[in-house]
Amino acid sequence: MAMAGKRRLFYWGSGIILCGIIVFSLSMLHLLPLNILSVQQKPEQPPQKVYDYYLIIDEDDGHTIMYVPLVVNLGDEVLSEDNRYYQIVKIEENRAYARFIKTLDLEKYKQKLPSQENPAKTSEP
Repeated sequence: MAMAGKRRLFYWGSGIILCGIIVFSLSMLHLLPLNILSVQQKPEQPPQKVYDYYLIIDEDDGHTIMYVPLVVNLGDEVLSEDNRYYQIVKIEENRAYARFIKTLDLEKYKQKLPSQENPAKTSEP
């Protein structure tokens, strides 16, 4: 019986030590970086110098579409005065090059006002 008691004491002691190791390990998880298994991220872009205005230029023929007093970023969308839709694809200093996407027909988006559909009838006394 003495052997069984020593074995039981050994198992209990081993179990307590194992539980202590698990609790300690779990308590130290906050110290691990969270991006160990994350997907590699894109390198951060260098900051873009800010200008007072930007020229938006058509990348195909090089004509100036417009000047804007705003900061322009890649992917920005531009609608020119002749309803041509562009997207910014390249920026060099204060020149932003835009790629033509499509021509928009704004007439189909116009809604008639109720006053245009049914002119108000004036009743004469």
